[in-house]
Amino acid sequence: MALQTHILRRGATYAWRKRLPAVLGGGVVQISLRTNDPLIARRLAVIVSAESVRVFDAMAEAGLSREDAQKFLRAVILKELRAIELRRAAASDQADPSAWQDERSMDWAMGKALMFMSQRGASARDLSEGDIASMSAESKTSKDIERVQDCLDIEAQAYAHPPMQFGNARTVKAMREALDRQEFTTMEFMQGRQIWYQGRAAALLTSLKEDQPFDAAMDLAGRLARGESTPLPVSQPMMAADVSPDYDPNLGSLIGRLMEQKRRHGLSGQMITQMTRVFELFAEATGLRDIRDLRQAHISKFVDILSALPATYRKSPKDRDKPLRQILAESANTSTGLSTTTISRNLDYLGQLLTKARSEGFANVLQIDLGSLRPRKTKRDRDERPAFSSEDIQRLFTHPVWQGNQRKQKWQEPGPYITLDGLYWLPILAALTGARREEIAGLKAVDIAEVAGMPAMQIAPNSNRSVKTLASSRTLPLHPQLIELGLVDHAREQIDRKGPEADLFPDLRPAKAGVKFGEKIDYRFRLLVQNRLDGNPDGKVFHSFRHYVTTQLSRMPRVPKQVRKDILGHVGEDVTSERYTERAPLEAMLKAIRQLPRLPVSRREGG
Repeated sequence: MALQTHILRRGATYAWRKRLPAVLGGGVVQISLRTNDPLIARRLAVIVSAESVRVFDAMAEAGLSREDAQKFLRAVILKELRAIELRRAAASDQADPSAWQDERSMDWAMGKALMFMSQRGASARDLSEGDIASMSAESKTSKDIERVQDCLDIEAQAYAHPPMQFGNARTVKAMREALDRQEFTTMEFMQGRQIWYQGRAAALLTSLKEDQPFDAAMDLAGRLARGESTPLPVSQPMMAADVSPDYDPNLGSLIGRLMEQKRRHGLSGQMITQMTRVFELFAEATGLRDIRDLRQAHISKFVDILSALPATYRKSPKDRDKPLRQILAESANTSTGLSTTTISRNLDYLGQLLTKARSEGFANVLQIDLGSLRPRKTKRDRDERPAFSSEDIQRLFTHPVWQGNQRKQKWQEPGPYITLDGLYWLPILAALTGARREEIAGLKAVDIAEVAGMPAMQIAPNSNRSVKTLASSRTLPLHPQLIELGLVDHAREQIDRKGPEADLFPDLRPAKAGVKFGEKIDYRFRLLVQNRLDGNPDGKVFHSFRHYVTTQLSRMPRVPKQVRKDILGHVGEDVTSERYTERAPLEAMLKAIRQLPRLPVSRREGG
């Protein structure tokens, strides 16, 4: 119960609490008085209240200019909208058919949480009964509401940190980038933090329903700043048949606009090529030319054709230009169709195209149901590509490639020579890092570098290749055996020979465009595995190294899940682990990587 204005009791201790003036953003300031004596609390509150008037006046005179505030708000909204697009692109790459919708649900939850933070500041930590009732009235589930509370917990912890430090450093970083200066007064920071919450909340909430999210987000952020009611925008009405569309309805033009949007938002070239091929296949399979003519039957026909196509369709040069009708006819009695994972991924890509069409006002796509056509999986994800066992790994590396071989055609026979080429290094790196083949094969020599005082491998987009998802960009401390085998020395030698743009494995550079880094070793690696694993009856492949490392890390009892995910470049499984948890420290990653079993390989000079 309040003793006097601005005093309240929090547990056994009294606190002083006051709302900031509107000019300062209208948030709430709360200060613990550090006493459980009501008389002392009253005296301290009088002093704090008097001082607050002076402080608030000084703060009001030292805030952001209107121009800086507007500039920062625009930057926050644009950056958040780009991040939303990239996250949804990453979700579409997941095999889980619910990933796309789940990502939108998480965006809504975080948007609501940030809206509450922008309105209430630190006091927004807990949802009120009115908040819960309001969200229930929006047909939100208990899981949705729990997500909002989870997001509030995370943001309230960050908000409670000292100004411009720890969790609040995110705001300062954004201000420095947007306003191009390094120092800010406390008032400028507090205003900036308010804008940061308002802009992000507006971007997240309007991205769900608006055709022009930036303009709508700016409008919503303004209403949040003015403390006005903030109903979510509603979908645009359906386009009348006799109204000319604002965008070219040609399917090829729509695909081009979506791909250009993806490029602007930083999606990898590999992913853009993959998505474009799926859209082109859809157009060829259905004969659709105008997005306004799209019907549910087109999607059904597309799925039927995917279920009949051979897994290797158009991968060989002789099949590349064959009409789809001919490919289907030739494989009619032999094909088992594409995998359920591939079909679901293609439908996810198609879903992004339909979202783009809806955002441009093509209302007929609202009636399309993709979910009912998703195939049911017949086996677990982990069983689709078998993992190497620990015994397999030890047997593989007894091959003459690592123990000494004869040259040229007799490379699988024991001999005195070791060739320190891509075939030698890639399997070793895969077994001691869990990285993907193309991630390793496309490394530059400078990607092997010292980071925070420890030798590390930096996986990030470079001139050789992109990375699969946003989470794939990562820095991995090197396993001690990689250092012993001379990987760091090998990188330095490449730089000495060719300069800072040198490839780490120059022999793996593709001879022509369109071929992935690492494919040069594919044939010999398959022969190597057959040689060591009795013909390889289980069909294990290079990617089996990644599953092996995943299994090894999962069996380490003291390695947190987030550390395992960061080592492997996996997307987090929920809103907390993926979006709001910091990357694992390199020291924690090194501690886990050190536990990966050593390989039966020792350093030898190449011959």
